[in-house]
Amino acid sequence: MKLRQSRLDRLEKDVLDESRPLAPILRQVIALGGHAHSQPLRTWALRELKGYEGTDVPIPDYRKISAPLVMDGIAGMYQFRKQQVSMFGLPDFVRDDLGTELRFGRGVGEIESLLAKDPSEAVPIAPPMAAELAAVMSQNPARQVLRLYWAVHPSALEGVLDQIRTRLVELVGELRAVMPQGQQDPTPDQVAQALQNISIVTGDNSSVTVTAPMALAYRRGSARAEVNGAGPRSISRSTVLWITLAILITAALSTGLAMWL
Repeated sequence: MKLRQSRLDRLEKDVLDESRPLAPILRQVIALGGHAHSQPLRTWALRELKGYEGTDVPIPDYRKISAPLVMDGIAGMYQFRKQQVSMFGLPDFVRDDLGTELRFGRGVGEIESLLAKDPSEAVPIAPPMAAELAAVMSQNPARQVLRLYWAVHPSALEGVLDQIRTRLVELVGELRAVMPQGQQDPTPDQVAQALQNISIVTGDNSSVTVTAPMALAYRRGSARAEVNGAGPRSISRSTVLWITLAILITAALSTGLAMWL
């Protein structure tokens, strides 16, 4: 009589198959966490599946991506694309928030979809309030900024997926190590014991374990980035206020100048 394939057997088979997408594998982990009554395991898998945007959960360190901040626009009679933006080309009130590093918080399924579209083309990721920033940067009459975004190389997104898959393989290995031979599914205690050896790094660079009661540290709320409707990085509320103030001042000056003329 053929023995049934256990949850862990299915998970191991799928996670070791590089051709298998990660989204359905993470759903298996959520089910495994429910069977083993492991809230931390379910929470981590759910965050990777749904993404970190719109939550107070710090984005893990392995989701940091290096990418140039670029812009498209018009200068005189010429159009330019993917022109790299230097720190000095940014308004001073966002220089501390924008740069060549972003924290990519979108869900695994969305990342896989982005890579499936065109693996050879850089993925444009817009920063928070990109349209407003472009308007402020267009005050120079010789240049109009039409679009501001990070040009993310597909290999950077593949690196994020690889880090997540590696952690899943590590989970399977730790469970195998604590389970006696012949056991089908792990017990809650065995899952807790396995997770004690699996570390993640939160967005503030502090190491935690997913089994710790405060493994998912919380921060003060912040505005979230927009990337065609969702975004990877946050700007503080004070920065948002500065952007709004700058736009209002610019509009007021423009209106006053028009009335004076």
